[in-house]
Amino acid sequence: MQKSLTGIIADRYRQQSFDILTSKDDLKPADIRRICLDVGVALIVSVLLQKIIFIAMVFLLRGFVNAGLETGSTMFTVLNYTFSNISTYIPKLLAFGVLYKKYRPLKRLDTQYENKSYYPLIFIPAMFAFAMWGSNITTCINYIFQLLFGAGEIQNVMEAIAPSSFSAGVVTLIFTAFVAPIFEEMIYRHLLLRSLKPIGDTPAIIISALVFGLAHGNFDQFAYAFLSGIIFGLMAVRYDTIIPGMVLHLINNFFVTVITYQKQLTGIGGLWDGLVDAAAALGNIIVNISYFAAPFVAVLLAFCGAAKLAPVGGEHKHKKMLAVLSPVFILAMVVMLLQF
Repeated sequence: MQKSLTGIIADRYRQQSFDILTSKDDLKPADIRRICLDVGVALIVSVLLQKIIFIAMVFLLRGFVNAGLETGSTMFTVLNYTFSNISTYIPKLLAFGVLYKKYRPLKRLDTQYENKSYYPLIFIPAMFAFAMWGSNITTCINYIFQLLFGAGEIQNVMEAIAPSSFSAGVVTLIFTAFVAPIFEEMIYRHLLLRSLKPIGDTPAIIISALVFGLAHGNFDQFAYAFLSGIIFGLMAVRYDTIIPGMVLHLINNFFVTVITYQKQLTGIGGLWDGLVDAAAALGNIIVNISYFAAPFVAVLLAFCGAAKLAPVGGEHKHKKMLAVLSPVFILAMVVMLLQF
């Protein structure tokens, strides 16, 4: 009995041709192209699913408003963030989860790294320094576009979505500083990065950071997210776990949120206001130090060994690197860029 085209494609997708591999160096350019094609398909599917779920969530939220829910209420803020997180994270968990399941057997090929006890003392300032310089890059690009093309100023997303009350500010703090880092590390540094590791640790970190930056959906946060994603990815690869990066991600988002929304998070007096003001002051000190520390941190990363990863090896190294540029993967990047 002749199989249908769908059946043939399904069989080919399920086919595992990597069982005989004993090293990443044994991967051929065609193998890497296949992995990147699967990543591209997963990205496109996740974007389409996100749009469908987002539309459903908008209609659902509108139903609550029509039923009498006030748009400025705390409950509206909770529902708005909940629905937004569902439409953002669920499609990626599903799409990248399938990808992860397919390539999980290749974990046996992972390079095991020796980590020095002082590496966290480098990764922590590196994350803050890279993130702050990401913001500087955005500012410079914005200035160049204004100078050359008369373009308008890039909208500050954090200011655009600023909460309007204290209770809304607390809800924003919970979702931004705690919920987002947990899901983002699971999606980008566990499911996606793990699926990409067979092509090489360095390209896997760069690609996962690029997808992480594009997933923010705006120019204002792209460079910031991309550079911080490099550090989170580096930590995930070297420690073979997402927990250290997740903790650092939580700390980063906490300080950013408190500094940006300090006014909305204070006003009730007492110990709470004192803690928020102290956290904002500490965050500002870290930010100011990070601006000047970036060059020194970059040198430390380069020479202490913390950023040294196993190179892409085996035959046809250049072809392997070019194989990453699968047409479907490039199309997926364009699709994500169009979300800006």
